[in-house]
Amino acid sequence: MRERVKRVGLVSRTDLEAAVSLARDIHRELSARGVECLVEDGLASRIGVEGSPLDRLDVDLAVVIGGDGTILRAARHLPSPDIPILGVRMGKTCFLGEVDPEEAVEAIGHVLSGRFEVERALRLRASVRGLEVDVVNEALLTTSQPAKVVRLKVEVDGVEVFSGLADGVMASTPTGSTGYALSAHGPIVDPEVEAYLLVYLNPLDLRARPMVVAASRPTRIEVVEPGPKAILVADGEEVAQVEGGEVVEVRRSPSHVCFARLRGGSFFTRLRSLMDKRSRGLS
Repeated sequence: MRERVKRVGLVSRTDLEAAVSLARDIHRELSARGVECLVEDGLASRIGVEGSPLDRLDVDLAVVIGGDGTILRAARHLPSPDIPILGVRMGKTCFLGEVDPEEAVEAIGHVLSGRFEVERALRLRASVRGLEVDVVNEALLTTSQPAKVVRLKVEVDGVEVFSGLADGVMASTPTGSTGYALSAHGPIVDPEVEAYLLVYLNPLDLRARPMVVAASRPTRIEVVEPGPKAILVADGEEVAQVEGGEVVEVRRSPSHVCFARLRGGSFFTRLRSLMDKRSRGLS
């Protein structure tokens, strides 16, 4: 049994009335239980309470209502990587979420009683020109001009593993292996495996295949001249333009991201549910 949760942060997408309504119900439930609830600014204005910036939600647990994009945003901007995130699935694609909307209030009751586990997932750190950014899903280096390939040279642990033209290359965590990397024909990786993926996007060299790399090994990706420049995208957000001759370095981040998981659930249970939904075109 974990220590009881005393302070909860509440984050939600605000473009869906159903998500806002659920957030209002959760806030009411937490208040009735005497639990301090800190609400992100944008959501607070919608449900009529005082708000706080996301990066100031100093809490024991963050309840995040939305799809994977909302959860990734919370993971990136919460003030500590040690804050567990309980994701409530409210979006077209949500593999990171733990519970469906109709289960949310009951699940929060279990979490408040300490009946949950914390899954610590590996992050990656991408750096270029002194800029460093940590990612939960993937760091993507891709061409800045649609339909124009970029020339790349990729080295793992100092050894060249790819040199040629492609739309780009992504370094994906095991968490991200079920997202963009999966759509790009990368393998699915158990999050307990200490490794990350290198997945090439439409390489002209058909011998180029996805690779699973030990988390301890750094990767160096150079944008080779001549050719278009590239952009670095972290968990779906563009963070930098990368000119010819510049290098993006990817390595294991010193911090993890934490997810609150209810007992009885597992990665493979969530994976089966995701695959079932995708096969039916529901996510």
